[in-house]
Amino acid sequence: MTNQRFGIDHPVVTVRDFDKTREQFKKLGFAPNAVGYHPWGTTMSLLMFRDNFIEIIAVNDASKFGTNSVNGFCYGRNVGKFTDRVEGLGLVALHSKDARADHAALTARGLKSQGLIDFRRDMKKPDGSPDVAIVSLGLFLNEEQRDVSHFICHQHRPELIWVKEWMNHPNGVDAVTAVTYIAPNPSELAQRFLAFYGEANVVITDSMVEADSGCGIVRALSPKAVEERFGDIALPDWKGDTGAHGIALSVSTPLFDKLPSLWEEYGVQYRTSPTGTYLISPDQCGNVIMEFTHRS
Repeated sequence: MTNQRFGIDHPVVTVRDFDKTREQFKKLGFAPNAVGYHPWGTTMSLLMFRDNFIEIIAVNDASKFGTNSVNGFCYGRNVGKFTDRVEGLGLVALHSKDARADHAALTARGLKSQGLIDFRRDMKKPDGSPDVAIVSLGLFLNEEQRDVSHFICHQHRPELIWVKEWMNHPNGVDAVTAVTYIAPNPSELAQRFLAFYGEANVVITDSMVEADSGCGIVRALSPKAVEERFGDIALPDWKGDTGAHGIALSVSTPLFDKLPSLWEEYGVQYRTSPTGTYLISPDQCGNVIMEFTHRS
């Protein structure tokens, strides 16, 4: 699986207690990279894999809200508004190697955008030396169903992000393979998925809309389909919100059979899904279900 245009680049797990969530993911066998900071008042840490990653993010300095804002939109303030309501899967970033060209292509397909953001982020390499990541984002927040929102992400210095030393996780995880949303009526998301991925890569049924992003599956499932896939595991707590929102991240690992013994050491509770995958409940990982699958 090699990432390509609009493939899953990084789901964003948005939380209030950053340190607690980062420690929770460590107990699951991940090795988060060094803590970093955005210019607009958020702090973050990445779980890096070969072609994509998971970002843990939280507000650390609300006084910086407004920095790098575009058309009135501030990424940091958006994070703050999300955590005022809930925690969990706030946004999903899609891969781009040319943010401006990709932004123009998506807006031409009818997707509404809040604009482009260019920013720099101070960071540290694995050896502790300082450097600067340069990033361009194209915002495609869903105004009708705000919790199924995306942005395209262009890393101008990818060698500072995809660092081999950051990809060595004790649980062996090597990829985000799927992002799952729950939706009362999944077909309402069909046009959005089609705009990103085209008819050839999208399957639409009464209970599901599923797109092959080229680097992982993006799917919206009805409540019944969610139960069929994930069984009776508790869903993320979205404070009674019955609209469409993200519920699960699926990852793959060649060490699948060794996970139970790894988790037992850290007191992690898990269960087996109806399809034989391992599931970690939302209370143990930032209000998101983590699904571990065997890499074929």
